[in-house]
Amino acid sequence: MSIKNILVAYNGLPGSESALSGAVLMQQFFDAHVTGLFAHGNPFLSRQISRAWMPRKVQDAIIEAADSPTAEIQQKFHEACKDVPQDKLHWIDSGGSVQRTVARYARLFDLTVLGMHEANVDANMSHIEIHPDRVAFDSGRPVMTFPANYEGKVFNGRAVVAWDGGRAAARALADAMQILENEAEVEIVSVGRSPLADSMPGIDVGMVLDRHDVNVTLTELPRTRQPIADTLVDHCEKTGASLLVMGAYEHSPLREGLIGGVTHDIALRAKLPVLMSH
Repeated sequence: MSIKNILVAYNGLPGSESALSGAVLMQQFFDAHVTGLFAHGNPFLSRQISRAWMPRKVQDAIIEAADSPTAEIQQKFHEACKDVPQDKLHWIDSGGSVQRTVARYARLFDLTVLGMHEANVDANMSHIEIHPDRVAFDSGRPVMTFPANYEGKVFNGRAVVAWDGGRAAARALADAMQILENEAEVEIVSVGRSPLADSMPGIDVGMVLDRHDVNVTLTELPRTRQPIADTLVDHCEKTGASLLVMGAYEHSPLREGLIGGVTHDIALRAKLPVLMSH
């Protein structure tokens, strides 16, 4: 199934600006619909309007102050999407829990595009922060993240697929296939083991991509003392990769959050777009 329905969780932060630029490129390539979602929770001030003792004029002023960032962000979104046909451009403004809202919307889209997690320096806007790795886990749909100020290509580059033969890696490979088919080269990478380890008789991951007419290579990276996430990120940087594809949370997110894990670390450190699925 081709990518025809792209969601961009857009909040005006640098990462989401890069994500929106990437989404526009994918829209043009796949002739897809692009929906901008501003999920912004409930700022502290706007929650005060429920106080019965508050004068109406004060309530109106609070609502106006809370709504003003929404109008500015929507305008920035449409300016960045000026080359997208109007019948394929959509906008959704939603309150409530940011993480839950983005994940619920993501379940209905072919691909959700986000900026990598970045803390907003403005404390009054902390309610719009998004954790992409948790969106991938909670939605069950592929999520593609972009680092702030990224200006590289999306297609016809070099993709790296992190492969361990597990369920999450297999899901990510399948979810990324529409993009991988349009890359100049795809490298299957395993850390501390061969990408063909534990292959089933008659089929392996290299054959799967070869049958999709993908120019594929297989690489085993040595296991060192540094975290696997750093090994993958360093390899992508050294080889000039433009995309990393990986499974998200083969272990539970609670365990990764407590003791560290590949998904959690890459979500914070990657310097290139990452497509992850759970």
